[in-house]
Amino acid sequence: MFGKIALIILLPIFLVTFFSAFFIYKAEDFINNTKISRTVKIEKNEKYSVTYEKIFGGIDTPPFFQIYLRKVKKFPEKIKFGYYEADNITIAQFIKNIEEGKESRFKITIPEGYTIYDIANRLKDLNIMNSKRFLELVTDSEFIFKLTGERLNSLEGFLYPDSYFVTTDLREEEFIAQIYKNFVSKIPQDFSERVKKRGLSMYEGIILASIVQKETFVEEEYPVVASVFYNRLRKNMRLQSDPTIIYGMGDRFDGNIKKSDLLDKNNRYNTYTINGLPPTPISNPSKGALEGVMNLAETDFLYFVAKKDGTHIFAKSYEEHLINVKKYQMGR
Repeated sequence: MFGKIALIILLPIFLVTFFSAFFIYKAEDFINNTKISRTVKIEKNEKYSVTYEKIFGGIDTPPFFQIYLRKVKKFPEKIKFGYYEADNITIAQFIKNIEEGKESRFKITIPEGYTIYDIANRLKDLNIMNSKRFLELVTDSEFIFKLTGERLNSLEGFLYPDSYFVTTDLREEEFIAQIYKNFVSKIPQDFSERVKKRGLSMYEGIILASIVQKETFVEEEYPVVASVFYNRLRKNMRLQSDPTIIYGMGDRFDGNIKKSDLLDKNNRYNTYTINGLPPTPISNPSKGALEGVMNLAETDFLYFVAKKDGTHIFAKSYEEHLINVKKYQMGR
């Protein structure tokens, strides 16, 4: 009689223990032998159910897997917010990375010729930093002075186009300092001296390089395009560069430059109406564009027009330029 009672009492305990051990074994086998490839961004104070779906959504998990994570692994209590990328690693390793806060790094690529507004939009799209805060800082004269020692109203032109790897806890101030320091390391050491011989200050040289960068992305053309603008400046001719108008229009630019835009005297960047260079750079130039400005080709060119392949045809006279416009832009 006593044996039967003991059996009745112990059997459920045995079964619970057995099945618990079995499901734990299945869960352990699953996380140790199943590889995963996905990117997960865990927000601060994010609900566990949301995090779980980000990590395991679409994956065929073993029975009672969520209970295993909660009760055995204590995973919800150990999660560190951040950005994590799994590239064919085991789920066990991925979970460990999240528990230990071993964030993967975001890759942010700033293409040549991007403006501060383009960079802000990229940060917004990637949802890494506060893009509004970024724009406030790069146009904050006091922050700029502390960073550069220069009295500037904007860091346009000084944020070097390159690929940067950052984590989600990187502050906007630190990111800006990183890309500015990269600019300092990339600008040729004798840039200031070389452009000074052409009658330009270092800042004016960067402004010109930013225009050259927006006019062409063909490496070999940088020195030639730069020579056109130098020649026009020397002859007191207006630069008449469309990218400067577009920069000054900002969000008003709809993809087309109208005659009224060319005549707009309220646009401080309209080089069809102002003499000389615009007040600030209009993009962030590459090392190639900077070198093109300091090592410009010796030419007599005053005009250029784009061809269909992205390269340009250059002209010494307006008459020759009109022929090129008809030939390469009007298809005659």
